[in-house]
Amino acid sequence: MATYYMYFPFLTCEVKCETTALDVADRQNAHSMTFAVRGVTELFRALKRESEVHRQILAYSFSHDHQSVRIYGHYPVIDGDDTKYSRHPIRVFDFTDLDGREKWASYQFAKNVYDLWMPSHFKKICSAIDQLPDELDLDGPPFLATGLSKSLKILIYPVFL
Repeated sequence: MATYYMYFPFLTCEVKCETTALDVADRQNAHSMTFAVRGVTELFRALKRESEVHRQILAYSFSHDHQSVRIYGHYPVIDGDDTKYSRHPIRVFDFTDLDGREKWASYQFAKNVYDLWMPSHFKKICSAIDQLPDELDLDGPPFLATGLSKSLKILIYPVFL
């Protein structure tokens, strides 16, 4: 019962300049990935399969500037009906150190996310989508309380408003 309204992003990247701007990039990535992880979590919760995603990394983010990078894994912590969204620092480093020997580390990590992690993640999401009942109500967006103004909600839910 898949539709073209379904999107499950799993990787974001924010590039900033200046050291304090990396904190802004981290917050922007955390915001984006919380929505992404929330979507997958709610899909599995609707099927009573939330234990499959509890404390499992469902998305990754990169924050970087001209010399450093921060890589995080984002995951849900499910406690009954309550869900909190967290991130785990996977690696934080300066890729200009050691005469640039680490300059390809973040690229290699991102490539491994696509080549190694994403195929099994995709299969897991597909198995959940295949279990969705045909009578599922798709008349409204799943997250009405986005905190966005109506004009911004149109960008997210153009067919529902």
